[in-house]
Amino acid sequence: MENTIRKDRYKAVIIGAGPAGLATALNLLKYGVTDIIVIEKYVFPRYKCCAGYITSKTKTAYEELGLSADDCHYSLIKDFNILYKFKSRLKINNKFLYTNRYIDRVELDNSFFELAESKGVTVLQGVKITAHRIDENEVTLSDGNKIKYENLIFADGTCGFGSRYQKKQRRNVAMQLTFPSTAAEAIDIHFGITKRGYAWVSSYGGITNVGMTDVYKSAKDYKEIFCKFLKSLNLDADVENLKSAFTPIGIRKPVLNDNIYFVGDAVGACDPLTLSGLRYGLKSGEFCARAIADGNNKIYKRHIRKLKRKFSFMKILLKIFYLKSTLFFGFNVFCRCFGKSVAKIFNNYFVNKK
Repeated sequence: MENTIRKDRYKAVIIGAGPAGLATALNLLKYGVTDIIVIEKYVFPRYKCCAGYITSKTKTAYEELGLSADDCHYSLIKDFNILYKFKSRLKINNKFLYTNRYIDRVELDNSFFELAESKGVTVLQGVKITAHRIDENEVTLSDGNKIKYENLIFADGTCGFGSRYQKKQRRNVAMQLTFPSTAAEAIDIHFGITKRGYAWVSSYGGITNVGMTDVYKSAKDYKEIFCKFLKSLNLDADVENLKSAFTPIGIRKPVLNDNIYFVGDAVGACDPLTLSGLRYGLKSGEFCARAIADGNNKIYKRHIRKLKRKFSFMKILLKIFYLKSTLFFGFNVFCRCFGKSVAKIFNNYFVNKK
């Protein structure tokens, strides 16, 4: 579609064309709301810092919206290894985790964008919100245009424009470097690299993806930590292409002024322990659209309350899991003595339920 605004007033204006934003748009169409526009600051295909994996339930959620992950070259990955302080502790028989040929989300996000446009969703690319007049229900864009809205949906991530309306909360930082390689297909999940996070090394189809996560601390030099990790792996890669992003820890305010919604990472729809957020983001878009179509934002608030309860439990697990005593006992005793049970829990709880 042409990258222009058709008019200056919409039933729904969505800020951000990621999974949550486009899921909101597609579900609005399903519920009969067609007067919508999506504002995206980047131009597709655009890069998103992501480990490149989706779960079987996330795959199903995309299919329900009309996108086949198989067409985006996703396939079930082989078994992978769990390591603690560079020593192998457990091999997981993978059943529910998929990745694509480039171990990233570029193709998936671009296909979702193309699907939305094919359904009639107008996505204004390369433009961002620069001002917001709440009292006037109006946003100003970087191209100078001003748009009035009945409903405004912030789907612009953890640190986007919409975050200024949220209380500051703790965040996870994720860093990733992807480069061509001749490494054999393998996935290694490392613990003990960062204090309250994990790292990974994934090789698939001539591509290697190295990344790490941690609960963000401004005093830490994460680039230095990442470089030390690379050195320990004897990997020689150009860190100038290192990408990073923040993911939320905890649920944020879902609705402001009765007609301003927050979805996806903007509302905190991301598991604080595993950093899995795609399916939660898609579902937040579905319930947000339902609330707007019915003119009842309590529908969305109820959904987010349920998510808050779930993630509150995961925040507790986050604290417990990364205690030194838990890590030591878990990887040195439990993985060795009860490996099958650990693998089953990992597959059926930490992967299949995401």
